[in-house]
Amino acid sequence: MTLLRLLSFLICLCIPLLPPLLLAADSTRGLPGRSVLGGVLGTSLVCAAFLYVAVLAPRMRRALVLRLLGGVLLLVPAVIGVVMMCSHGTPAVMLVGALLFAAAILMFSGFVFPAAPDRRQRPMRRRERQEPALS
Repeated sequence: MTLLRLLSFLICLCIPLLPPLLLAADSTRGLPGRSVLGGVLGTSLVCAAFLYVAVLAPRMRRALVLRLLGGVLLLVPAVIGVVMMCSHGTPAVMLVGALLFAAAILMFSGFVFPAAPDRRQRPMRRRERQEPALS
């Protein structure tokens, strides 16, 4: 689990670096402000999803709400990865989309899906029923 958390943190650090590297060859002058703002917000949301998993992974096993929020946040990079693979024909963009999708599915199956309870403590035994005549 520690290795997956470190991988999630590394992905969170690399996500803001990849779009400028991929778009360096293309001319980006004259892009509309809304598309640039949408790209920045999408990149920050994907980065926040992986940072959320990296920081709150130990608590996600015990809290259902944290697991649900992590699942919803990891749904965003998975959908973006599939859209990148389906809509762009450039091999570099398709590779980045496939890696993003694979990382989101790996984090989802590693932290969100295994809803097994944490068994560090021994489960409590059931209470014995007290007889009314003995009280």
